[in-house]
Parts: sequence; structure tokens; C-alpha cells
Amino acid sequence: MRKKQNPRRIVYRPLTNHSMRLLFSFLLSFVFLTSQAQNKDSVQASVLVIPYMSGMHMSDSDQDISDESQMDLGEMRSSFRYGLVKAINKKFAEVYDTKVIQTNFVRDEDNDMDNLYHALVFEQDSTSPSIDPKKFANKDTSLNYGKVFKKTKPAETYIGVDVRDQKLLPELSEKYGANYFIFLNEFDIKTHFEDCINLAMKIYRRDFTVHYTIMDRTGKIIYGDAVTIHYPSNNNNVHEIIDYNFPKVADYVLESFSRAIK
Repeated sequence: MRKKQNPRRIVYRPLTNHSMRLLFSFLLSFVFLTSQAQNKDSVQASVLVIPYMSGMHMSDSDQDISDESQMDLGEMRSSFRYGLVKAINKKFAEVYDTKVIQTNFVRDEDNDMDNLYHALVFEQDSTSPSIDPKKFANKDTSLNYGKVFKKTKPAETYIGVDVRDQKLLPELSEKYGANYFIFLNEFDIKTHFEDCINLAMKIYRRDFTVHYTIMDRTGKIIYGDAVTIHYPSNNNNVHEIIDYNFPKVADYVLESFSRAIK
């Protein structure tokens, strides 16, 4: 008769410090590789946002906004200009690699922005209907166009730009590591005084419109549009106007960019 064997005992021994370091190193490498795989799409495009020229600020409300914000006109306009770039950079940083040249976009050491501004040609152009986000919005979009742009008639034309110096964008692309450029061409503030809710209390509707052009590193225009945000408020504080409106502009620009580069 076969003798019954005793069950095998499994002895658990604590990991040595060396083994713990090896395990930690392995887990860290695994997490890093997984993170890289998950974020692969987030770095597929490197974007440089070009602020609109100071002279392309068009507004019928500057004095009211300047007075309530306790700023002079130049300071107030600069707040809008840099606030828009900041909002777009922040939104794009969640998905893509974004580049920032300098806090002072015009007077950097190499005068890159100054040279670029002098090379721009402004013209009214048709929007990009084949990839217009107002027409291709779908169920999985991050934007609710029905609410944000409820009263907005889709733009048919916008103020676009082109670059006369064909070598300039490739040079800037090489210098800053950007393969796409987003030109903010014009910023408009329009107050609808004719249908204001209460003129005495200054409660009325304003439109904030941003015209922009997207180019690749060769200077080819791949998208152009104008986005309008309606702001029904008597608030003239520049910072609160920026906080309320510019994230919506950034959402729109990001959505159109993501579609355009596919």
C-alpha cells in the first residue's frame, strides 16, 4: 500500500531590502510605460498660440470696462489680450503640448513676434465649413453648442491671416518645437444697445468674438473661423468677463483644432 505523503508546506519569507528595491523599480517602470501609452495622443501635436496684435482689439465698450475695472485703457486691453492666450494655453495643455514664448510677446530678445506681425496679411475669408465645429458637433463632444452658442448664427466669414515670408514659420517651428500655430487675428466686443434689458441699469447683451487661423509648420492654413460668445450681463469687471467668457472660447478653439488635424 502506497504511503500517504504529507502536504507540502509553503514558507513565506519577508522580502529583503534588495528585493523590495527591485520590485519598486519594476512597478515604477510599469507605471511610467503605461502612462506614456495613455498619453501618447496628448503629445502628438505641439502648439504655439500667437496673440492678436494690439491694434486688432475692436470694441464699443472699452471705457465702461476700463472705468469699472479701475484700469487705464492700455492696461485693460492688455488684460484681454494676454487673458485670451492664457485661457487657450491652459485648455490645450490638458490635451496637447503647448509652447509659450515670453510673457511679453512683442518685445522678446529675438523680436520673433514683431517680425511675425510685420509678415502678416489680413483678409476677410470664408470659414472652414467642411470641419466647422458648429456643424460636426456630435454626442461625444466636450461642448454643448446648443447652450453656449444658442443664439449664434454660424459664421460664414472671418478675419483671417496669411504669412508673406514663407521661411518664417518653418524657422519658428524649428526654434520653438511647434508643429502647429494658432493665430488669434482679431478680438471684438459688440454691445447690443438696441435690445438691452434695462438701459438705465446698463443691463444688456454683449458679444465677444475671436477670429482665429490654424496653420501647420509649413504655413499651410488648415482651419479658420470666428467664435462668438454671448454675455448677458451688466458686469464690466475685466477679470470676471475673462473668467466667464474665455474658457468657452478656448473650448471651441480646442474642439476645432482637434478635428482639423485628424
